[in-house]
Amino acid sequence: MDQGLFDFLTNEGYFDVREIPGHGYCGLHRMMFTVGLFVMMDRGGYDGRYCYPDLRSAIDGIREWDGVGHPPGPWIKYKGSKGDFGNPRENDEIKIA
Repeated sequence: MDQGLFDFLTNEGYFDVREIPGHGYCGLHRMMFTVGLFVMMDRGGYDGRYCYPDLRSAIDGIREWDGVGHPPGPWIKYKGSKGDFGNPRENDEIKIA
């Protein structure tokens, strides 16, 4: 673990920061209407984020994710270097809590 990067990210307000295989440092951050699971974070920013409807599902998602495919749970949308797309496991009727 890169303690300096971990400390930097937590000082920036990210929480539940951890390394996830194939996705580098990942962490959660509250947003206006969602909770973001940010991936490939470093001191310069991040590569993308998954937007979850609530804190509990974001915490479960980051803690259960083994790095294979997309994170588990009811994330609503991915935004980042791979484009913007919805969760293929969920239908279009997800409502933000």
